[in-house]
Amino acid sequence: MAEKNNFVLVVGAIVAFVLQIALAPAIALFSAQPNFLLAYAIVVAIVIPNEAGPVLPFAMGLLYDLTGTGPVGGMALLLVIACFIASRVFSLMDNDTLFMPLAIFVACALLAELAYGMLLMACGLAANPVEALVTRALPCALYDCAVGLVLYFVMVRLLAGGTQDRGLRTPKLR
Repeated sequence: MAEKNNFVLVVGAIVAFVLQIALAPAIALFSAQPNFLLAYAIVVAIVIPNEAGPVLPFAMGLLYDLTGTGPVGGMALLLVIACFIASRVFSLMDNDTLFMPLAIFVACALLAELAYGMLLMACGLAANPVEALVTRALPCALYDCAVGLVLYFVMVRLLAGGTQDRGLRTPKLR
């Protein structure tokens, strides 16, 4: 079962990278384009929270950095942090409904896009914080959420076998 999941993860990462290179610039609205790599990494962290590690988010973030114009390593760090937060929060707050994974995805995607916008401003992007929020972070996060919604249903089917039920458990702090 683990080999099947690894194969699905690698193929999904390759597809997300190809979509980021080929499709994302073509569907950009003004300066906002979807980040397929961010969406894929966070969805994987939510779908298999106990098995998700830092390697996939770091690799996806590094690919994003190497093909983009931002600082190398910035998105890699932010993806590792966002995926860690997403997997831990989902493990704590999962109530077997559709709301929790989607709410966690939206929050992590928005925080990652906001942090990346602040990182770009710290590295010399000539924009004020409100402009960066309105023209970059919010539109990109909305794009990421649309991509993540589709990816979530696909990855639940492929990785979790159609369900994310992990048995009965009592809520506790971990």
